Amino acid sequence: MTEFLFVLYEKAVYSIEYKFPGDIIDLQNLNYNDSTISRKQPDAEFRILSFGDSFCHATVSPAYSYNGVLQSRLRDMGVPARVVNLGEPISSIPQYLATMDNWIPRIDHDMILVNIFAVNDLGELSRNELEDGGQLNSILGDLFVDIQTGRKRLDHIPRMFPLRLLDYLTTLYYYFRDGAFVHRTVEPPYTLAHGPVAPDAFALVADKDLAVCAVDSREMHRPALDRVARLARVLSDLKARGKRVLIVISPGEIQINPALFQEAVARQKADPARYDLHLPNTLVREAIQAVDPGLEIFDVTPLLRETFARGSNPYYPLDAHWNVLGNRLVGEALADRIGHP
Repeated sequence: MTEFLFVLYEKAVYSIEYKFPGDIIDLQNLNYNDSTISRKQPDAEFRILSFGDSFCHATVSPAYSYNGVLQSRLRDMGVPARVVNLGEPISSIPQYLATMDNWIPRIDHDMILVNIFAVNDLGELSRNELEDGGQLNSILGDLFVDIQTGRKRLDHIPRMFPLRLLDYLTTLYYYFRDGAFVHRTVEPPYTLAHGPVAPDAFALVADKDLAVCAVDSREMHRPALDRVARLARVLSDLKARGKRVLIVISPGEIQINPALFQEAVARQKADPARYDLHLPNTLVREAIQAVDPGLEIFDVTPLLRETFARGSNPYYPLDAHWNVLGNRLVGEALADRIGHP
């Protein structure tokens, strides 16, 4: 009976968290990289709902993410903007659609911003690494720790045993024994989402991204591109209903860092000519434009490639994500584009 009550409690918590009956939504409590937001939009506010994966969520605190920089820059330009960061790590097109389906009807907005991490999104879907069901916020939403602060979340007890009662009792024991926070040294403004990996693990990421750029991989990506087209149809419908829509295409580091590309090619003992570093972005753009040529697309690859060529890497070492500089550059570029359409 007790076990049954615990399961009912968790289902009720999930339902209430994502289907708020009230006006204030606590996004941080759901482990989004944001704070609170009112469902109803204040007068004169220009509100953008921002969707994507860990690039959108970011591994830096809200103000330093590209969404935070975008919001700050727009305000400096005289636009009373609020950018709502609804990015979810370890997600792809099906998860973006699930997130949009949940939040778009629940939060008033003027604009939709979607970040497609092309080489990663195509790769994960083509390798069947993510389920197609598109569960909402499936990774950080259930995480025991607040990703911004390290606070333990007692309403999201980790699963360790067959019985949830044992999970609760064990977690409470360690909570009172060790304290309410997980202590991990992370250099500000990075959050607990920040996670550089060992060189061998990072090399594996680069090798996977390289494979997505193979010129003979087009057919392999067809099912993934069908999902991109599905996303484009949803965005086209939103545009037709009067919402501004902007799709950002973001590169992996291998697409802007020649040394990383050469190292990956050498590990594969392959001919560099076998790869087209523009291919993932091109395939995504083509899939979108086949649905609606009027959808606005902004590929930030040239900006980041130029930054790297000038001697500044916008990616954190041994991490697939943008560092503070990368987030700032993308946020500023987005503000310039959105603030001066």
